[in-house]
Amino acid sequence: MNWLLSILCLIFLITTLGFGVYNYQFLNNSLPIQGKVIDVDRSLTRNHDGSSSQNSYPIIEYISPHTHEKQTLKASVAALNVETGTKVWLAYHQKKQAPKLISFGEIFLPFTLFGLFGVTLLLILVPLSTSSKMLYTLLKGLHIF
Repeated sequence: MNWLLSILCLIFLITTLGFGVYNYQFLNNSLPIQGKVIDVDRSLTRNHDGSSSQNSYPIIEYISPHTHEKQTLKASVAALNVETGTKVWLAYHQKKQAPKLISFGEIFLPFTLFGLFGVTLLLILVPLSTSSKMLYTLLKGLHIF
């Protein structure tokens, strides 16, 4: 069982590193441009218990730095409080000529989730004496103790 958790931990941590490197390189080679939410794609998702939930995906209009024409982008991650007319920032990758919405969900959510799962599995696998000392040091560093 420990070998399975070790493999999962390694996969999560490597994936976290991959997301981090990809996002860093994407943002490092991008221009910040401003866009405007022109519409919201609202879709219903059916849950296992028969209920449904509504997701809101903003549709953003921006001017491409290469063609100087208006283009649109649909966010890949749903947002809660989306209003049309809102100004937002995009990272426009110059070589790929691709924009990405600068938001927590688009940039940091995958990185954060995989990192938390990986670190949680790592702390499960580490002997109790070591993980207890690590957590004590963290809490002491945060001035909780």
